[in-house]
Amino acid sequence: MKKALFNIILCVALISCGNGKQQNETPMEKNNELTAFDVQQEFQKNGFTWFTENLILCSGDTTESNAMTIGWGGIGNYLGHNRPAVTVYVAPGRYTWEFMERHPRFTIMQFDDPQVWQYMGKHSGRDGDKAAALGLHVAYTEHGTPYYEEANLVIECETMTAWHQTEQDFRNDTPQKWYDGFEAGIHTVYVGEVIGAWKR
Repeated sequence: MKKALFNIILCVALISCGNGKQQNETPMEKNNELTAFDVQQEFQKNGFTWFTENLILCSGDTTESNAMTIGWGGIGNYLGHNRPAVTVYVAPGRYTWEFMERHPRFTIMQFDDPQVWQYMGKHSGRDGDKAAALGLHVAYTEHGTPYYEEANLVIECETMTAWHQTEQDFRNDTPQKWYDGFEAGIHTVYVGEVIGAWKR
């Protein structure tokens, strides 16, 4: 009886300590939430190098989504000075390409953890849920565009135009040489209007 009573008291003490710890951590978590920002006024990354920082592209909606690591892209404006835009490239052999073709919006994300882009770049969503494998939590913007809660920067875009490049589009020998032997196909170019942006 005494042993049972001791175990009960011990459990209550452990639970109380655990609850106290969670209460102390909550304000820190709230201070670290993603907050909206104006990309035209507050984006401080170098546009010539930002896409070399192993970003994650995600496309889909609340019913399906897939993400991949990207290393190419551009930022600026398109069809108006006050229309911020992002350009991304996705090869038709990539699983994410199918989502980019089916859905009108996408997100670009940046993570502190290199494991995210390393894993996303080496595995296909055709073979399993990459986000689940990494322990990432899917969230959605007000438009229903998926992103991961663990990202430290999220840019949401609505695709304005896209074109499927062919060899006839090449103007010098750089693309021809690059695509020689590339099995995933010539990249489709997607230009998206920035409709939301958040950072920590």
